Amino acid sequence: MVSPLVLVGAFSIEGDSFVPGETTLTDFQRQVWATGDEVTRDCCGSDSELAGAWDVLVAAGITPIGSVAARSSPGPRVARAVFEQVCQGILSRCTAGVDGVYLMLHGSALVIGEDDPEGWLLTEIRARVGPTVPIAISLDLHAYLTERMLASVDIVTVYRTCPHIDLYRTGEQAGRLLTRTLLGQISPVCRRVRLPMITPPERHDSAQDPFARLQAACTQAEQDGALAAGLLSTQPWLDVPELGWSAVVTTDDDPLAAEAAAERIADQAWQVREEFLHTTAIGCEQAVTEALAQPGVCTIADLGDATNGGSYGDSTELLRVLLDRQTSGQPAGPAALSVTDPVAAAAAWRAGVGSRVTLTVGTGAAGAFNEAVTVSAAVDRLWRGEIRYTHPAAYGLLDDPGDTAVLTVGEVTVIVHSRPVRVIDPAIYRAVGVDLAGLRIVQAKSHVSFRAGFEPVTDLSILADTRGPTAANLTTLPYANRPRPLFPFEDAKWPPAAKNR
Repeated sequence: MVSPLVLVGAFSIEGDSFVPGETTLTDFQRQVWATGDEVTRDCCGSDSELAGAWDVLVAAGITPIGSVAARSSPGPRVARAVFEQVCQGILSRCTAGVDGVYLMLHGSALVIGEDDPEGWLLTEIRARVGPTVPIAISLDLHAYLTERMLASVDIVTVYRTCPHIDLYRTGEQAGRLLTRTLLGQISPVCRRVRLPMITPPERHDSAQDPFARLQAACTQAEQDGALAAGLLSTQPWLDVPELGWSAVVTTDDDPLAAEAAAERIADQAWQVREEFLHTTAIGCEQAVTEALAQPGVCTIADLGDATNGGSYGDSTELLRVLLDRQTSGQPAGPAALSVTDPVAAAAAWRAGVGSRVTLTVGTGAAGAFNEAVTVSAAVDRLWRGEIRYTHPAAYGLLDDPGDTAVLTVGEVTVIVHSRPVRVIDPAIYRAVGVDLAGLRIVQAKSHVSFRAGFEPVTDLSILADTRGPTAANLTTLPYANRPRPLFPFEDAKWPPAAKNR
């Protein structure tokens, strides 16, 4: 008996419509870029969705055929040429001998000139492999699932945790359903129900209600007979026409049951939509005051500059508050924070270790979230190398912050680096030798995910309601293409007769 062949690949990046610039091939190569036979079980991480799907396929005697695995930290739109390379690499392997397709997608990519790159790619794959070859995808629960994506796939699986710690499970589920399809045991169909709502991510915490109850509803749908069920609380920093939450359900040849189950999950989400606007985030000054009142090290999450949401990591809001406090004689630490600023890093490198420098950190105009601030600092350390993430969602992945300098300004340690990194765990701090146990404040840059990453350091955290491309206050962002009406911007309605399916 000939072993079935399944084309496998990955295109995983979360875009942000409000971040300038573009994500380049180098950005992918800093994390994951593999083609052809270089695509292996572990190339996206040993606990990734790809690893989970791969294990199931191999255990069933199915041969994975590598295409492209491209994974980068969140950021601005992907350069068109890079996306074309991804597509060419995947599509060139969609040969007549392929029996199935599995793709690990984030689901919220943006490309120069294309708001729905995953939809475009899946449409092309479907055209190449034909209507009968099953296609399975796994998605982040912040994915932007479009009609074009859904029209080309048979199986959709979704993370059920935030912070994201069930990547392997999500891929394993996709691989298992794809295997059952190839064995003729099931005939999967998917249906989606989209809600006219979007919310900031603070309460997208699967350990707390109401999000925990909604994820439990997905589990219940599977216990009631669905093959897979997911709730997509879509990444809100996308200025795209189908922006909104979605429930997606896969069943065994029963589209009506899939739609009914998706509607039940969507109904529950709609009923508690107001709860997702409740916030514990506070202003930067108050966040610092409350953090210093804690008995040990406290993480302050810089919401507006969340690098795991695509921000560049160049906010100076927290830095300016800490420096102002020092100037006025108030306590400000010990504190450590991270700022992406290649010019400042280069100035520190020119000055050398042990020198005192006066330099500008930040590039924004007065009043901007990344307002330029002049600091007089000691250059304590210069560093080049790779950091290794410890967060479950990126465990073991490497990243390169470029030329990095550790500056000391009184009680404040400022790490300036040339390239953005995900400050979802202490990787950047540990790499440059910061004594985390000796701090009172350490900066994170995410809304929820940082909790899983910084947990080994401290369970104390405060959300700082800062400005920037990932601001929690969505009304401050310049949307132009989002649908209208959309909760909470407008008084959106969602009666059963008007449900957008």
